[in-house]
Amino acid sequence: MEPSKQIAEWIRAQVKNADKKGVVFGLSGGVDSAVLAALSKIALGEDVLGLILPCKSEPEDVKLAAKVAEKLDLKTKLIGLDNIFDNLLKVCPEGSKMAKANLKPRLRMTILYYFANSLDYLVAGSGNKTELTIGYFTKYGDGGVDILPLGGLPKSE
Repeated sequence: MEPSKQIAEWIRAQVKNADKKGVVFGLSGGVDSAVLAALSKIALGEDVLGLILPCKSEPEDVKLAAKVAEKLDLKTKLIGLDNIFDNLLKVCPEGSKMAKANLKPRLRMTILYYFANSLDYLVAGSGNKTELTIGYFTKYGDGGVDILPLGGLPKSE
């Protein structure tokens, strides 16, 4: 069986084993989230939701995410997080550049879990083996997921 079908089967099995109805994930417009979107759609059909969660993001990223969703006929919801991010910074003490940067994926993960809990879905992450190996993720942010379908694949695959 080809790897894409194996991963799609694995996603389907994880959702079933967890007694959930589908998956939700962040759709960023990047290649990893696009691959996750396609595999999730193959695995679960309509029981997939891609959340487009710009937070001080490039407008092009939102356009690319929307293009992926259109191509895959994927249900999406766009939730801009700029104001929430700005308001959080107002109540926090002055922080480092890293503290501010890590707040964004943690804010996104909060929204993903809100939708997952509301829909009885799992949160799927788009991290890959290369990112996991070098530690290129934010703990309790993009690293805080229920399933990681691409986690065994290097970025090159």
